[in-house]
Amino acid sequence: MILLCPVLAFSQQYEIGIGGGASINSKPTNNMYFRGDRVAANYATELTFLKNVDKSWQVGLDLHMLELSRRSNINYNNDGNLIGSDNKKLVYATYAYSFLAVANKKFFVDNNYFYVGAGMGFAIARNNSKKLPVDASYEAPDGGYGLSVGLQAGYSVNFKTRWALNVEVAARYYDLDYDAHAPVVKPYTNIHYRIVSYPATIGVRYRFGYEKKLNKMGETILVK
Repeated sequence: MILLCPVLAFSQQYEIGIGGGASINSKPTNNMYFRGDRVAANYATELTFLKNVDKSWQVGLDLHMLELSRRSNINYNNDGNLIGSDNKKLVYATYAYSFLAVANKKFFVDNNYFYVGAGMGFAIARNNSKKLPVDASYEAPDGGYGLSVGLQAGYSVNFKTRWALNVEVAARYYDLDYDAHAPVVKPYTNIHYRIVSYPATIGVRYRFGYEKKLNKMGETILVK
């Protein structure tokens, strides 16, 4: 039955993926005083849930969790206390979450595929340390929140019927507001900054469900 020529196809295939890797980020803008002049290597993790709406497109949800930080060769004066120039991190978020609705365009190479896509959603920045970490000279307050948008590109290589190895590079833009005063800045105002992270992750994806097709006889067939 599967060999019959289909006249209509629609997908009920889904993919769930998990990955880990590293990221770097740009300098924060706006009123974040401690900006850093050197990139820092940060961790990055990713969780995705996607629906393949047809052979070429997939839509779904994407969660990145990563660190936002930089290092500084510059000494910043914070009310008489010097911050920076000590090879320690300026930590903006120990846990930066971006929750995005995404759409990807797929380009097949044999049974594998490249994809490029974009997404939009929101972000949360968390710092839970009650004491400054030993590898940090500054840590932002807890509780940033705001808009996040992003781009992603990757390559998915099938190594079993339903399993694939996935490599992805992405850019995630964060526009974050805090209910806390910006350090050094006067007159006093709450922290607000924008920053872009560049995570690279490698992981696995699992595909489940079936692609349904209607053949010329009007019969429904299922294709893994």
